[in-house]
Amino acid sequence: MPDFDLAIIGGGINGVGIARDAAGRGIRVLLIEQNDLASGTSSASTKLIHGGLRYLEHWAFRLVHEALAEREVLLRAAPHIIRPLRFVLPYHKGLRPAWELRTGLFLYDRLGGRYILPATRTLNLGHGPVSAPLKREYRLGFEYSDCAVDDSRLVILNAIDAAARGAVIRTRTRLVRADRAAEDWQLVLNARGHRESATARVLVNATGPWVGPVTTAMLRLKIPAHVRLVKGSHIVVRRLYENDRAYIFQSGDGRVVFAIPYERDFTLIGTTDEDFDGDPAGVGATPQEISQARRSRARRHRPLLRGGAGVDARGAAAGRRFSLEWGRCAGGAGARPVAVPHRRTRAAHGARLRHAARSHPRRCAQPRRSRRTIRRRPHRRRSALSHA
Repeated sequence: MPDFDLAIIGGGINGVGIARDAAGRGIRVLLIEQNDLASGTSSASTKLIHGGLRYLEHWAFRLVHEALAEREVLLRAAPHIIRPLRFVLPYHKGLRPAWELRTGLFLYDRLGGRYILPATRTLNLGHGPVSAPLKREYRLGFEYSDCAVDDSRLVILNAIDAAARGAVIRTRTRLVRADRAAEDWQLVLNARGHRESATARVLVNATGPWVGPVTTAMLRLKIPAHVRLVKGSHIVVRRLYENDRAYIFQSGDGRVVFAIPYERDFTLIGTTDEDFDGDPAGVGATPQEISQARRSRARRHRPLLRGGAGVDARGAAAGRRFSLEWGRCAGGAGARPVAVPHRRTRAAHGARLRHAARSHPRRCAQPRRSRRTIRRRPHRRRSALSHA
């Protein structure tokens, strides 16, 4: 009999979220992480729980619907680390028209079922504290709701709760190789210089941007999809404005730039978005990306915030994520591990997790306050991410 029912490689938000969900269903779980929990993308995100507003223009309605529904579930489950955040979206003449922004935000308010967060409203940016940081050229804007999160803490709390439900969490433990036997996976581990072995019926590859190397080098399988690495960098500057809003600016290439309050005294600006080819462990923000973020793409547009181009960066971080184009798997249905992509719309926050309470309401029950909230809305799904 295998030592575990499920072995998970990767201690990011996807890995620990799967571990918690599975452990709550009574599954014997082993999670291994080569470094520390949340040491990769899950601690270098934009630190948002959001539905992906800009994906609406790509007709990804189902994706946005699922992400918005999970945003509400997460906010109910973990209000101690997830907080509502209002975003100001100025209308930029010459880019997306005002009617398109208004229509997109109308859909954004209604696709996922919004019960806690306030609705979108139109702003006159000619006056008021919200308009104070902006250039005077902005006269019309919109304000909508999303959530901010302490991304690394979300990972840690999921791991703690998974362990409380019986999962074995092993950090500083590296997978050396994995061999597929008749009915299980034979795992060889390196734990702080000591070689160990374990067996599991199912193996999940939740290594994020390392999904390709792990699949080919350690599992010795042909990856069933094309892996495209993307790097996104943020900078942290001294606080640029006094109000508690976040700002989202349009860019001429279709991307957006965020300016988000960060740790009281700072502002987080980002993110850049470019392809990355190399070792994900060596990713970092380049001087060009720092300059790009500081000036808010000043080569094509004027600075978007008063004083925003001249401030000094106090820190810079680069996150890595990947996209998969699924194809036919070589190696047979029984030999393929599960690859878990990191979706940007859920960023570092694991919003694709299914709800263990459906199958085991007692074992996966939420804290008392959360249960009372859900009973008032019996049609809402129960969360798999409640924390003590």
